[in-house]
Formats: sequence, C-alpha cells, structure tokens
Amino acid sequence: MSGGADAQDLPADVDLLALVRRFEPVLRFTAGELFFPMTVERYLSGAALWLAPAHGRGPATLLVDHGALDPDTLARAAREHPTDRLFLRYAARSLQRAELRQWRRRPDRPAFRGVSRLAAVGLLGRFIDSGMRLSLILRGRVPGGLVAAGQQRYAATGPPREAYHAHVSTDGGYVVIQYWFLYAMNDWRSTFAGVNDHEADWEQMTLYLVDTGREGRPEDRYELAWVALSSHDEVGDDLRRRPDDPDLTWVEGTHLVGNAGAGSHSGAYLPGDYLVRVQPPALARFIAGYTAVRSVLFPWTRGRPSLGVGIPYVDYRRGDGVQVGPGTGREWTPILIDSRTPWVRDYRGLWGLDTDDPFGGERAPAGPRYERSGAIRQSWADPVGWAGLDRVPPEADVVAARTARVAELDQLIDGLDEQIADGQQELRRASAGVEALPPTVTGSRRGGDGAAAQLAEREVSVAVLRAQRRAAVNERDQLRQVDDARVRPDPHAHLRHRAVPDVTTSAGVLLRFWTGASLSILLLLLGVGLLLDLGPVLWVTVIAVLVVMAVEAVLRGRLLVFLLGLGIIAAIWYVVWLLLTNLRVAVGVLAVAAAVALGVANLRGLLDRR
Repeated sequence: MSGGADAQDLPADVDLLALVRRFEPVLRFTAGELFFPMTVERYLSGAALWLAPAHGRGPATLLVDHGALDPDTLARAAREHPTDRLFLRYAARSLQRAELRQWRRRPDRPAFRGVSRLAAVGLLGRFIDSGMRLSLILRGRVPGGLVAAGQQRYAATGPPREAYHAHVSTDGGYVVIQYWFLYAMNDWRSTFAGVNDHEADWEQMTLYLVDTGREGRPEDRYELAWVALSSHDEVGDDLRRRPDDPDLTWVEGTHLVGNAGAGSHSGAYLPGDYLVRVQPPALARFIAGYTAVRSVLFPWTRGRPSLGVGIPYVDYRRGDGVQVGPGTGREWTPILIDSRTPWVRDYRGLWGLDTDDPFGGERAPAGPRYERSGAIRQSWADPVGWAGLDRVPPEADVVAARTARVAELDQLIDGLDEQIADGQQELRRASAGVEALPPTVTGSRRGGDGAAAQLAEREVSVAVLRAQRRAAVNERDQLRQVDDARVRPDPHAHLRHRAVPDVTTSAGVLLRFWTGASLSILLLLLGVGLLLDLGPVLWVTVIAVLVVMAVEAVLRGRLLVFLLGLGIIAAIWYVVWLLLTNLRVAVGVLAVAAAVALGVANLRGLLDRR
C-alpha cells in the first residue's frame, strides 16, 4: 500500500504498511491491567450509538443498538446527524452490588498491589482529596459497576487481538507515524485508585522520521529523529525524546518500548510509579495564596514542591505485566487510517458514555482526529507543533544548512581578504605620503580635515574589515568542528521537566496508617472536644489541628521544622496582638528587634573588611 491522504509528500513507492510495521512499538503493561488495545471493529461490535438530548435536558435516544454497529454504520449515522451530540455506550448497564461482588471474587482476576498515595502529601492535600472524593457523589461519574460490566463485555467479544490504528502524515520536513491505541475502558479510579473512570480510552505514540537517502527498499531510507508519548503532565518539548536518550528502551533497534499506565494507559519511557498531583481549578487561588504565605513564613521552602497542596494520585507504569509487540509473543494487528477513513472523518462524537461531568475527567474521550468539542486535534493535524518541533528542523536539513553556511562564509572570507589587501596597500601609500609632508599641510594629528585625519579613517576601515574576517573565521571553524566531531547536545537539553518515577515505597507502616486515618482522627478530636465543652470552637479546632500536625511531623522526621515554624507563627501572632492591644509595647518590641538585626548586619560587615 502506498500513498495516503495525509502523507502526500512521501514518494509513491513507499509501502506505508511496511514502514509502520518496521517501527511499531512494544507496549508493556502493569500487572493487574484489565483492558488492552483493540480494533475499532471489535469495540463497535459491543457498543450502541446514542443521541444526547439537546441542551443536556431529557433522556438520550438510542440510534443503533448493541450488536448492530460497525464502522460503516457509525460513519453513516454521523453524516445523518452532523450537528447533534452523539456518544457510544459500551456496557449496556452497570452491574448491581451483588453482581459486582461476585465479579471481584472471580478466580481469574489479576492481582495488583499499590502504594500509599496519601503518604506523598500533607494534611491539606488530604483535606482536598476527601472533598473531591465526596464530590464524586454529585458528579456524573462512571460507577465501579460499569467498569465490571465493561470488562465482561470486553471478555465476551472474543479472544484478545491487540491492535493499533496507524496514521502516517508529513509535516515540517518529518514523516510522522502515530500509533493510536483504543481501550474499552479507562478504569484508573475504580481499579487503581486514580483520578477518573470513563468508557473508552484513546492513547497514542508518535514517531518522527527523516529521509536519509540510503539505498535499498524505499521504506528503509527513513530513520528515527524523535519520539513522543502522550502523557498526563507533559506538553510541547517535554513530550518528545531523541532516539539516543538513555531513558528509552528499544527492541531490535527500531521498536520503542512504552510503559502504559495501569487503567489510565498514559505512556512513560521509564517503568515505575509516578505521582500525579491534581489541583482543582476552583482551588487555584487558595493554593497560590497558601504557597505565597508559606514561602514568606518559611523561606527555605521557596521553589520546593509543597507536600501539603494538591490531590495525590499514583500512575502505575511498571511494565511488569502483559507485553504486546515484536519479540513478546503477542503481535499487533496493524490498521492504517487517515483523514479519508469514514469513521475517522465523519464521527465527531464521544467513544463511550457521556456523563456530562463538569470536570471532564469522567466523560468519554473523542476519537483520534477530534477533541470533545468537535474541533480537530492539534496532535492529528499539527503533530510537529504539538511536540514543539516547529523550530527544530530535521537533522539532515541542519547538516545541509551548516554546509551551505560554511560555503557562504568561505566566500565572505575570500572577499574580505581582497578588501583588506587593497585597503592595506592604499593605507601604506597614503601613510608614506603623509610622512613626507610638513605639519602645516597635514594638519593637526589630533583630528580635523587634514591628511592625518583621512589616514586615521582608512585605518579604522581596515580594522573593521579585519574584525569582520575574525568573526567569519570563528563561525566557520565552529561549524566545521561540529561536523567533524558530530557533536550533539545533551538528549535532555530541551526538557523543562524530565518525567521519572517519583513514588517511593519506603514509607513506614505507621506513616501509611496515619495518612489514611489522620482526617478521621482530626474530626474525632474535634467532635469529642466540642461534645465535652472543652473550650471555644476556635481553640478546640486549633488544638486538634496542632495535635494531628505534631504526630505527622514526628512520623515524617520533621519535628524540629514543625516546632520552628510553630515558634515563628507564635511570634508573629504575639506582635500582631501587641499592635492591637498595646501599641507602645509593640513599637518598642519592633524597635529592639530592628536594632538587633541592624547591629548584627553592621558587625558582620566590619568583620568582613578585616
């Protein structure tokens, strides 16, 4: 198969399928994963198509029932409803509690062991986490029973046949291959205590190739220049890596290994557990204010991530489970798609249940080409800009540009040599004439319109030419040195944030227990204090919080830091109290403190001068 709607710049003799298979990836999953990449045909065979109510009011309308849907039917229905909100539903219903308990007890369920995510954050982060978990009751979330129902339907559609949908395009001098993976469910929250659940999941891996002009099969002329994995926290430059990056693992030289997140299916180059901190938009100002106050009260914390802010979730990308791809024994089923593929082109709806979740995390995704809004994805239409490659030309183009620049500099240097030689001869003739003339003719040697001033101008002109030549020679030599040594920048030089596994399993048993029970203990202390009437509500609350914070500081080995911070806060509160109740004493305390600080600074300055 050659050519393609989105790869018009490729030579006609390039076999797209052979090119795609030459670089197809290896995906490694976490032990306990329930869903693996499937074909669109298999997914649609178990799904139904629904028409969402206008303006979000009223019941949805069934357009195509389970068992009657395929890619052509989906595309045809999308053309018949070009402006309507459509969504697919994979599971017909959610399992009830008894059914869900039975499903969880099945003997073939894969085992999974997680880590304590709450141990990674402080008390404030756990407060926010509890509030967000309570908010799930009010949101259109996908219940855990729907994940179970989806897994049952996924298992009932036949034996696994892992597939990717490959999109080949040309953009900015690169040949771009996108491997799109369709999963029946994103069960990150229900199965792995993550952020969200939703029906269906589309993830991708993108490779950027360049034409080397080598002899052989047409598709063998291309080699890898960059790779990019879709991930939760990375955008732009941080998405992509060079093939020589030590974080990357390769099978047979051309098959990149990606570690898929458990339930989330997001990609990682390095296997391990990754901490994801989610900050709800509604709390953004509060969190910014908290961080600013913390940096003022505790200057040593500036620039450090806060243990107390953000909801912690762990994305398990361990790569210790099922493996799919070359050399694993589970081969891919490749499917080529482009902008003319009917279901890709025509269906702009959601690939799963539309929960109308206001946060977006519990809603099903759109397909490879479209966002949920119906707009075309940047990663589909502009893959080079999506990965920050608009300003990074292919290396072959860079070498050609350097070669052309060296030739240009050689010509410039030759021309400057001629101008310098001519200027030098002219300067020497003029200098000989000036020396032979009396001072009354040459004029003042300090300036003016005399011959000496004209001679000085010629000297400046020659000096300027020599400076231009030195700069040109320096640039040419640097370019030649780069080409000779094949010097490349550090593979991580373009990264603002290098994603690495950052969840440790070293938290002790007591700390893991405490982070799970601390909020309940805090509320218990508060409730008991109020019921026993131990004091005003404010004081009871403050004492309960201080007790919980002190225990946490001990378990984290930060008791001295906690006591120091408590002392600073107490001092500030005391000064504020004095200002409000006894202005004369407060001003006196401030004056003494200022005098001590000024005296220490002056004494240090005197000692430094000795």
